[in-house]
Amino acid sequence: MEAPRPFAREWCSESLPWMRGGVLRLWLLLLDFGLNATLPHEEDVHFINEYVNLHNELRGNVLPRGSNLRFMTWDVALSRTARAWGKKCVLEHNNHLEELNMAHPVFNGIGENIWVGPENEFTASIAIRSWYEERKMYNFENDSCSSDCSNYKQLVWDTSYKVGCAATSCTRVGRIRYAVIFICNYAPGGSLSRRPYRPGIICAQCSRYDRCTDFLCSKIKKIT
Repeated sequence: MEAPRPFAREWCSESLPWMRGGVLRLWLLLLDFGLNATLPHEEDVHFINEYVNLHNELRGNVLPRGSNLRFMTWDVALSRTARAWGKKCVLEHNNHLEELNMAHPVFNGIGENIWVGPENEFTASIAIRSWYEERKMYNFENDSCSSDCSNYKQLVWDTSYKVGCAATSCTRVGRIRYAVIFICNYAPGGSLSRRPYRPGIICAQCSRYDRCTDFLCSKIKKIT
């Protein structure tokens, strides 16, 4: 895992000399509830691009190579579902993901990955790459896991092509104080009951309506 970012400590040391009276009390209040102003918002284009690009980079470079993985694009409804569930500040999967029209207006059977950790250790890259690291516990040949590898399988699930994520600040999640809960929802979600993709020559099993984009199958026409 990457070293924790010391942004909270730096912010404090740079800001304290200018603080007096009510401003200092406001700063202490912010510190008590976590510096959640630093967290990305699910509608910020910069962070949307970061989430999507990293997903596609990891999906396009799986080993063994994949022949049929789909190119992912952002979905606002999925990100709003991730935000709504994250606000509960519990380390539990959303129990409404299989219900029609509950988690998404079009899809049901939504996939979900969750990362929880201290706020000053969070970046989207740390969270998403931690899911990808579960590949070390996955045996592709016999489709088995030596430990939990469900996050990895969902991350590289071949038919998933929509993703929406949100990072939420929580006073506490379990034993972690000033935590971040980061959730990514996927559609269509993976059943995780088989190998996550077909191995082979990159893009060899894309449909005739696809083009090969960053080693992934992407529709020539927009998919709704």
